Amino acid sequence: MPCLEMKVPALPHPVPATRLRALLEKPGAAVLRRNHVAEAPGHDDGELRNRIRVAAVLAVNLTEPPQPIDTADAGDPDEPAEASHAPAADAEADQQTGSFAKGLEIWMSDGERAAYVLADAEEIPGALAMFDAWLRLARFPPAFQRLDQRLVGLQYGFREGLSIAVQGDPAETPPEPETFFDAVAPIPEIDDFREPRFMVRLPESGVGYLHDLLRSASAWLEDNSYPNILGPR
Repeated sequence: MPCLEMKVPALPHPVPATRLRALLEKPGAAVLRRNHVAEAPGHDDGELRNRIRVAAVLAVNLTEPPQPIDTADAGDPDEPAEASHAPAADAEADQQTGSFAKGLEIWMSDGERAAYVLADAEEIPGALAMFDAWLRLARFPPAFQRLDQRLVGLQYGFREGLSIAVQGDPAETPPEPETFFDAVAPIPEIDDFREPRFMVRLPESGVGYLHDLLRSASAWLEDNSYPNILGPR
């Protein structure tokens, strides 16, 4: 049956590909983090908990903090609201650039080693769309049975190099040269074994577990922003 496969390059990108990592690694900046470890009620498998951890992260640059929206470019108080030069959403985006970021810290472990990758908050909907597609597929057995269940072909790639996919077999071993073409699908995804990477492969239960972790972290990020980073709302 299909499984959850998580792959990340052995070496991180030489330059940050996300605002969250750029802010956390900004030289000379005093950065305040607020973390929330996502929970997935109903998943009691200790093995999964030891293999995957997802934390929602809010980060703000205290050296150059964002200017509050209500004091930035206030303008003429007598000017009609419809004549404002920029909507509040644009003002919030501007004041967050370079000084505030929110996203995910995704940890994975294979028992002996561990690796993590950062992701911006706007990447989460793409990952959730992949899991939603998997749920629709799994609920329609005739369509699922027409697929090669070893290579379902659902995949999402984060900017920092993490790739999550629903495919493969948890007990799968690299094929032997003489039996290679007996073990692959007609149009398979052939892994380049020369590529240095860190990979974690979990049974099908890991698919629902990571899905619930991402949904939990996403809900927390939607309820939290720069105005409440310094304390509870």
